[in-house]
Amino acid sequence: MAVIEVVEQPSELTQRQRWSHYFVLIYAAVAIFIGLQLREAALFSSVPYVNTQVGVRAFYPQNWMIDTEGDYIFRVRDMSQTGFKTTIQVDVQPITPSTTARNLFDSLILNRSQILSMFRTISRGELYILPDEREGTAMTYVFVEDVGSGAFLESVPVVVEGLDILSFEGDQAIVITFLSDADNYEETLPIFERFLNDFEF
Repeated sequence: MAVIEVVEQPSELTQRQRWSHYFVLIYAAVAIFIGLQLREAALFSSVPYVNTQVGVRAFYPQNWMIDTEGDYIFRVRDMSQTGFKTTIQVDVQPITPSTTARNLFDSLILNRSQILSMFRTISRGELYILPDEREGTAMTYVFVEDVGSGAFLESVPVVVEGLDILSFEGDQAIVITFLSDADNYEETLPIFERFLNDFEF
């Protein structure tokens, strides 16, 4: 008994089909590229802030909320975060010719230790070079803050890590502060570094 096997001859792609395949691949690559560009623009888009009185010009993340009503020049916060809201704050203080960075940091430490729970200084007095080559002095610290979270906004203690950059300009000192949940500090620090890149005073 003979077995006859019928094999279909492989059909070759026409030139038009080949070009269609190439076009689909090119289209997909372009779509991915455009998507990444739009994502980058959304993530890194910023809003300008200018205060001519004190000579401050900055760009802060577009989706952050700005506050100019406190005892500071301005403060911006990422309200989309749960728990502690990542914060950037700018303050200007008058100084005398004898004022030093140590004097100002001592004053900040004294004030914060009275109002912030478990405030502890990690380091201070370290040289920090700002993007415009201006010299600053850095102080890092931690404290604990109770924040509302969950369905009923029960109070939960969160460790907050902070960084102050202090620099002198004429008869004033500028203090640029970055605060973030200690668990997210390394992830959110690049936002502060981008802020400093465009900061002018």
